[in-house]
Amino acid sequence: MSSILWIAQAKPNPAGKDKTSYGSPKPEQLLGEWVDIENIGTEPVRFSTMKLFHTIFTDRCEPTGRTEDYWGDSGSASLSPGETLRVHTGMKKDDSLMSPADRGTVKWRAFAGKDRFVLNNRCGDAITVTWQDGNGKAWKDTASYHPNAPEGAVLRRAGGNMLVPAGAAAGY
Repeated sequence: MSSILWIAQAKPNPAGKDKTSYGSPKPEQLLGEWVDIENIGTEPVRFSTMKLFHTIFTDRCEPTGRTEDYWGDSGSASLSPGETLRVHTGMKKDDSLMSPADRGTVKWRAFAGKDRFVLNNRCGDAITVTWQDGNGKAWKDTASYHPNAPEGAVLRRAGGNMLVPAGAAAGY
């Protein structure tokens, strides 16, 4: 039996205009920024043990050595083997504004409830999911992407820990 999660794909740079004329992000844009966590193990993982983080960078795109909480859940449900959880940056109350492409076909969906973009496009980012297995042992997986991810592109895991646009080489 194994408890293995991995960051399968992410969409850090939604297509379209990021902000309204008032300067705040559009709710549908925030819902278009997301991360997919897939259970590739052989046992379920409780949502209440999962947390999602991303790396914080300086203005010069140097990692600070710190992370910021992206999402966590207190629910009692579990992500079963083969299932995927999609975590959207935006708010659940705006769910009706989500595009069909961002809705996808995943069984589980969660909302970080943020009113700002989280994933770093200018510097790239490292996204980490942590969880505990059935015995309480802590685990983690990290996936990264390069700066300036293409607008609207879904970045998929491509060998190692890199997320790249579909069909692109790891150095895109």
